[in-house]
Amino acid sequence: MASTRRGNGRGSLFKRAGNDHWTASWFDPDGKRKERSTRTSSKSDAERIMTKWVEREELVRAGLEKPEGGTALDRHAAASLKSHINAFETAKRASGVSDRHLSETIRIIREVGESCDWKTLGQVEAEGLERYVSRKRAPTQDSDGKVPRAWTPRTAHKCITAVRTFTRWCVEDGRLAADPLARVKKPAPTRQRTRRMLQVEEWSWVRAVTEHGPERMGMSGHARRLLYEVAIQTGLRSGELSSLRRTSLRLGIERPYVLLEAGKTKNRKAARQFIKPELAADLEEFVRHLMPGAPVFETPRREHVATMLRADLAAARAAWLNQAGDDAQERIQREGSDFLLATDHDGRVIDFHALRHTCGAWAAISGASPKAIQSLMRHAKITMTLDTYGHLLPDEAAETVSRMPNIEPVRLSLTGTDDTPQRPAAEPAVAVRTGAQHDDPMRHPKTRKAPGEAPRAVFKRGGRDSNPQPPDRQSGTLTN
Repeated sequence: MASTRRGNGRGSLFKRAGNDHWTASWFDPDGKRKERSTRTSSKSDAERIMTKWVEREELVRAGLEKPEGGTALDRHAAASLKSHINAFETAKRASGVSDRHLSETIRIIREVGESCDWKTLGQVEAEGLERYVSRKRAPTQDSDGKVPRAWTPRTAHKCITAVRTFTRWCVEDGRLAADPLARVKKPAPTRQRTRRMLQVEEWSWVRAVTEHGPERMGMSGHARRLLYEVAIQTGLRSGELSSLRRTSLRLGIERPYVLLEAGKTKNRKAARQFIKPELAADLEEFVRHLMPGAPVFETPRREHVATMLRADLAAARAAWLNQAGDDAQERIQREGSDFLLATDHDGRVIDFHALRHTCGAWAAISGASPKAIQSLMRHAKITMTLDTYGHLLPDEAAETVSRMPNIEPVRLSLTGTDDTPQRPAAEPAVAVRTGAQHDDPMRHPKTRKAPGEAPRAVFKRGGRDSNPQPPDRQSGTLTN
């Protein structure tokens, strides 16, 4: 450093060795030292340049001007939306979110961004998302003369949730100062499909017909029967059942169960679901020739398992109808029944997830407590269990009332010395004020005495008579 010149709190100027230009040094609003070449060898010019830089930093510190190049939020707002989506995907994948859920979320975010023409993060706005959802919920005729299928409230809720998850992450990561989509309201996700449980007698028919049925979608009848029965006894979902391996089964013990790793369940928690010994014996025979890491069930694709179940359901109903034989009246009654129908007359359906619903419903019918059903179904909150199976739980209200203690009435009898019931005396204050009995209907309402009755003496406690009368010569008492 050839020479140095320090300002009085206004920065410093110095020259580096071998360089004829002055270099300015000062502190930025964050308290960090900054150095920058003035690109001039004139000391006076270098001082004016440094003064300009220092004054600009003071304005930035006071919030009157943005720093050179903008703030970090400004740079994030100007960056492409695609770069932020990629960063969001990387962060969520590192946090352990399932690939299927993350892929669906990213697809929705990108589709909304393209439809709303959001090029940068700063262009994300609530009005654009609201217009997009409105168009999807009330579509118009396209160029081909077709009207696309309108979104249900559940689909709109899913879309808004995905995009708002992204913007909230941007706020948490310091990419946005506030959530621009905070005011966008989600519609109530109405359930479009109401499932029903399999009745015990219905399952008996499905079990018997499926066991001896033909191969469907690459699965034998015996394998399908075991798949359905495991689903009913454990409440596992189709994706969880397809992830079962031979090492997931604990069969040769007193209380056999199925074990799922945390990464294979929906809530990312390990699950241990118990099964009956009879089913465990069938499974042990079924997986005897499988390798330890081999899947227990070669299930079809997720969207086809319901089709497979409905085919077995239809076969079971056909066998049940044929049982009527030549009895025309019985067959007519059976054909009008909801028994083994995939969709009953109330619109309730049976799909593969209905087997999980059957698991919880049968547990409720058997008298299990709500807490036990919640543990079996792996619900996060007891309210979900009660909302789904509350109508099937035993009604204990009447029994609860009957168990309340019986209160025996206490009989009070007011008696005199001769054990004869007496009328309770009036309170002293009332007796003094009225001076008469109130239960005599013959007494005058004002004087409280019967017609022709002599006046009665009224004694006042703690007072004196203001109008004493002369003494009665016969009785020697004052009369009033």
